[in-house]
Amino acid sequence: MRPPLRYAIIIILICVAACQPVASADDLASAQQETRLPPATARATQVRSVVTRAPTETATFDPTPPTAPPPATVEPELLTQVAMPLATTTLPGDTTLIGRSAGGRGILARRFGSGGKLLMIVGGIHGGWEANTVTLVNMLIDHYAQNPQDIPSGVALALIPVANPDGLPYGREAQGRFNDHGVDLNRNWGCGWQEDAVWRSSRVNAGPYAFSEPETSALADFIQAARPYAVIFYHSAAGGVFSGSCEESPVGADGAAASDRLAAIYGESAGYQYGAEFDAYPVTGTAPSWIAGLGIASADVELQTWTDPEFERNLRALSALMTWMVQGN
Repeated sequence: MRPPLRYAIIIILICVAACQPVASADDLASAQQETRLPPATARATQVRSVVTRAPTETATFDPTPPTAPPPATVEPELLTQVAMPLATTTLPGDTTLIGRSAGGRGILARRFGSGGKLLMIVGGIHGGWEANTVTLVNMLIDHYAQNPQDIPSGVALALIPVANPDGLPYGREAQGRFNDHGVDLNRNWGCGWQEDAVWRSSRVNAGPYAFSEPETSALADFIQAARPYAVIFYHSAAGGVFSGSCEESPVGADGAAASDRLAAIYGESAGYQYGAEFDAYPVTGTAPSWIAGLGIASADVELQTWTDPEFERNLRALSALMTWMVQGN
């Protein structure tokens, strides 16, 4: 005998509810409290065309990012995919939520060591397009967690695996390079920023102004608060080390000289080319340039492929870099 229609409807609704996804432990692990900055160190989606205009005649250097925009609104059905604050969830003591992406995803930094000279290491600023850089930084985190003796006593590390978590899920699609605003985050920094930015032969969105994006604004705030000795950004796959330089800054010459030295030590140890400017196409508003403008050594390290994290050679180079930092020359 068939059950009444209302009972059939109730049974269907119960089945549908049972199939809804439940937030996993990984989802909850990145849900955070308020940002906690580390102690200061010893040293002070898609490619879219933008309207073409003449380059700015006077290049600019913005040492301080503007106030970050409010967090993006997140639809309820995305709550299991995007990290959201939960009062009952905390981070390990060595992990800091430094900010959130345009899509509301958390940007985390993991700290090791207690020395006065901080080395900051950043992966995934181009999201899934350069996903092997995320793999590399996560491998480095695992290594230093298991081998803390590899960090000299005068050095501390801050490792940020994914600077662009919005782009990571797209992998090797063009959309994976950008955040949820469609902005290339390595064209959004405050030294030599230009609206008409380029990637290969295409115009890309550099944002409406320098530090317009929550990711770059959060990273810049974190860098200025921490005052690292040196900052490395991993990319792929040009196979070289490219030092930062910002002529517009009053201390840009010091930053450029320190960045050149960093690039030489890293490139020599890792077996990457170094000492030449990146000239495949013009790049503007990059992270290492702005950081060099603060008088801090910084460089882009380009892996040789889009697949291999090239762990051993980069671990070797980081060891040489930390020795240089301890020696202070």
